[in-house]
Amino acid sequence: MKILIPNVAPESVEALVFDLGGVLLDVQMQRTLRAFEALGVCGVGAAEVIDGNRACFRDLELGLITQEEFAEAVRQTFPAVTGISDERLLEVWNAMLMPFDERRVELLRELGAHYPIYLLSNTNLPHRIRFRELFSERFGGCFDDLFVRCFYSDELHLRKPDSEIYRSVARQIGTPPGKLLFIDDNEANVCAARSEGWQACHLAGGTLVTKLFE
Repeated sequence: MKILIPNVAPESVEALVFDLGGVLLDVQMQRTLRAFEALGVCGVGAAEVIDGNRACFRDLELGLITQEEFAEAVRQTFPAVTGISDERLLEVWNAMLMPFDERRVELLRELGAHYPIYLLSNTNLPHRIRFRELFSERFGGCFDDLFVRCFYSDELHLRKPDSEIYRSVARQIGTPPGKLLFIDDNEANVCAARSEGWQACHLAGGTLVTKLFE
């Protein structure tokens, strides 16, 4: 397969590293925000969740709290959901995750025949349980098996765009940073990867990752 990304030297790429949400899996944050609003939680914005401006979201993404502790932290942060069960709060949290797209899954399988491919995602255990279920329900098998290795923020206790996460992942992959191609829909994450010597592509404006290869 050919890499069709401007300012990337395809002949120098030895491994591909993909983000998950917004790249391989569509995420509709508004679904979760609306579900929170339906429970009486108002004023929560996408940036608070994505950037971790609320400790309950940040700590979950860093793997500092369990699912149960997350649910309790949400209840403490937003008194409107004091009486809501853990199960319901996790359903609301997972509502943003959309079904996998067959074209992108097939792309990963095709790329895997040409490159070692890896995943680097800011995520958390409730989401991981759910997106693995979504994958298995549609395609069978295990989502993680599409990759040589998956690097998850809550397991690393590091988040993008922290520079240390890129250093750690490059060391563990064992490939020089300049020979890694990273694809992410968050510009800050892409800039941070480039600052650590990675080749990187900002997947912006709703562009499908399938358009980057042929």
